[in-house]
Amino acid sequence: MGKFLLLAFRNVFRNRRRTVMTLLMVGGGVAGLLLAGGFFAYMIDGLREHTIQEGLGHLQIFTAEHFRRDETRVLDTGIDNWRQVAATVKSGSHVRGVAPRIEFYGMVSNGAKSSVFMGSAVEPAAESSLGFTPRLSSGRDLSAKPDGEVEALIGAGLARSMGVHMGDGLTLLAVTSDGALNGVDVQIAGIVKTGYDEMDARYLRITLNSAQRLLQSDRVTNLVVGLDATANTDKAAAELAPRLKGTAQPMVLKKWIDLAAYYLQVRNMFSGIFLFLGLIVFFMVLMASVNTLLMAMFERTREIGTMLAMGTPRLWIVALFMLEATLTGALGAVAGVVGGNLLGALINASGLHMPAPPGLTVPISFHVLHLPALMIGSSLIVIVSLALASVLPAIRASRLQIAEALAHV
Repeated sequence: MGKFLLLAFRNVFRNRRRTVMTLLMVGGGVAGLLLAGGFFAYMIDGLREHTIQEGLGHLQIFTAEHFRRDETRVLDTGIDNWRQVAATVKSGSHVRGVAPRIEFYGMVSNGAKSSVFMGSAVEPAAESSLGFTPRLSSGRDLSAKPDGEVEALIGAGLARSMGVHMGDGLTLLAVTSDGALNGVDVQIAGIVKTGYDEMDARYLRITLNSAQRLLQSDRVTNLVVGLDATANTDKAAAELAPRLKGTAQPMVLKKWIDLAAYYLQVRNMFSGIFLFLGLIVFFMVLMASVNTLLMAMFERTREIGTMLAMGTPRLWIVALFMLEATLTGALGAVAGVVGGNLLGALINASGLHMPAPPGLTVPISFHVLHLPALMIGSSLIVIVSLALASVLPAIRASRLQIAEALAHV
């Protein structure tokens, strides 16, 4: 077996120029898959953590009624005894903290112009403990003042539309839980950029106490749970789900992946693109390798005839050609992995950025992750491609007639 492998290795480098060209083609395919896959993985991982850290959290808790029907009045499907539920959740392992939220809608006015807003009420201290900090373009975050003037953060697009700046005042109008109309004057503490133009045009944030006074309700829409690591999401969810069954209101626990619709769309899109690239590389290597191996077979016709005349089994001829192709694929894969990682390291060190995608305002850094699973998968693609490409030349070589092969010029 050792001599058979050595013979295959020598045959690979018999025509060095052709071998080098084949290795460049194979290595280029592997390097391309590593760069594309590494960039896609970086984008997906970054989007996942960005989605979680932008306030989605790792877990969210709602009442079961929240998903069964639409609200007739504001917060009528909200959580009543949310402090007790939060205390129960905080005792779980891997839980960093719990942040209550109220999501509501209303009208905002500057006296001359009115506009619709999407309101989010939070506890600043709880949000900060989980690392959920608003992306301020000016001003400061909310401060939890029990009395005094109500503060608000406003989206950059809404601030521009209403013609207000930090320190200016606005009036918020909303329908209370009893169906009445209520209002409150707020002072702009800061202007935020969420990264999404449509959200910036409607976004407004106030403290939880202020929203409860405005809406005349002690309920909250949901509880956002932050964990010590995203990898512990399933473990924490499995631990907390039984605890929530003992609460007064039926509760539903949602993982971040169940609520991140945009993340799922982007991940599926990138997975489809990478699969398409993998198929292109597979067929590119397959077609080019078939041509190369057929040329090698024709050049070695007399040699094959001699081997057959000496009693070499025809199955061995097939195995020899397939082994040579597999060795070529393995060498090309090694070259591609080394080259791809070097190029990826250079790209990462360059600090390149890509323009912000449609709907976003923040540019994306061009970074490539070095993933062992991706290296193995890309290598297997080209090795299998070359092994399959060698089947036709190997079969043709094994079927040569000895007399015709020896007489071949």
